[in-house]
Amino acid sequence: MPKGSIFDDAKRIDDIFNITKHSWSDVINAFEKNEKDAKTKSVNVKDIQITQRNVQSNKVKEMINRDGKLKTINVVQFPDGLAIYDGHHRLIAHWALGEKKIKVNKYSN
Repeated sequence: MPKGSIFDDAKRIDDIFNITKHSWSDVINAFEKNEKDAKTKSVNVKDIQITQRNVQSNKVKEMINRDGKLKTINVVQFPDGLAIYDGHHRLIAHWALGEKKIKVNKYSN
């Protein structure tokens, strides 16, 4: 199990990942507008921009301790990067497991 303050309690993750410049409303609208056009792509974990600053470490630990299969994360492609729509805990689990590239459902804006 990885060690560090991220696993002690609910922790901020904005020191690990960049925060998107887009509002949550922008991300939701882009996702809903393009929901049917998702493409599964492999992307660098560090290229995903977060939309929330905190995760619950107990959820991350639970995901890591499961069978190792994490559901695909949903991201929206904006001109300035990928903003996560759903899957912050899974993103941190991938990061904690040392994965550099992951598969995502990518929705173009």
